[in-house]
Amino acid sequence: MSFTLPNDGEIFIEQVLERCKNLISSGIWEGLTQIRLDTWMRNFASATGRYFGACVLDSLIYRSEKQTISLMEQLFQRTLPDLLRRHPPPGGCSIPWGVSLRSPSFGPYPSVCIVPVIRWGDPPTKSGPALARLYRRHLHLTEQWMIWPWQIDAAKKVGFSQFLFIDDFLGTGEQFCEFAKQFGLSTSLQGCYAVYAPLAAHKDGISMVQKCLPDLHVVTVEAIDNSYSLFSEESPWFNDGLNSPPMARDYYDALVATLQLPIKSDALRGYGKLSLAYAFNHATPDNCLPIIWSEGIGWKPLLER
Repeated sequence: MSFTLPNDGEIFIEQVLERCKNLISSGIWEGLTQIRLDTWMRNFASATGRYFGACVLDSLIYRSEKQTISLMEQLFQRTLPDLLRRHPPPGGCSIPWGVSLRSPSFGPYPSVCIVPVIRWGDPPTKSGPALARLYRRHLHLTEQWMIWPWQIDAAKKVGFSQFLFIDDFLGTGEQFCEFAKQFGLSTSLQGCYAVYAPLAAHKDGISMVQKCLPDLHVVTVEAIDNSYSLFSEESPWFNDGLNSPPMARDYYDALVATLQLPIKSDALRGYGKLSLAYAFNHATPDNCLPIIWSEGIGWKPLLER
């Protein structure tokens, strides 16, 4: 059997679109517009296609700037303090990192630096610097204690021994491992206490990073597993009694084959084939389905990359 419109499919489409409109008008989906939503839905020419699109919208997790800031606050108020209590740095942690990183630049050095995850060759639009600005503006962390990855050795020479690597999203973990190799973190971080803290992270990515750098502590605010992957057998979407996630996957593969999206063929289901529908106001991870963020022949994206 092939993916098809169920009996209540038209009702489902209208319900999902009405909810999306309410999320946009209320500001919960800040940054999205009604025009962009309507334009994206017009990509789907058939009723079955519109049903597929509605299922993707139904699964979409979209973190507005306010929600992203809430994740950041949770990281500093709960996630990091829990880690530092369970696995304290050598000599303990007398001052919470959130307090230490808010100390003025003319005061005593804190023991910890913040390092955005950004590789050589990454474009200026990479989300690492944007996330660092959000931390500075909304959590009032002092910019003086934020450094680039290539400044780690220099920071160690003036007394820093703890490093917090910030990121918005961890998918497969391959990009972070490339980042770690590029800057020689396995050597640079010897004798240091280091934490990698993406706001959201897939469990497979966490496992890969822990294998890549066994001494690195990895924590996240929002853990993601295979149930978030739209075409996984564990996915709650597309299980409507008529269709299934594998049927939806086959429909999707046939759809993207016609679009000529400007991405590699092995990333058509999202990088690492994670098939996610998870995005931030400031960026969309490339682990997400590219029909959400990429532009192709006769295809308009819903979100910015």
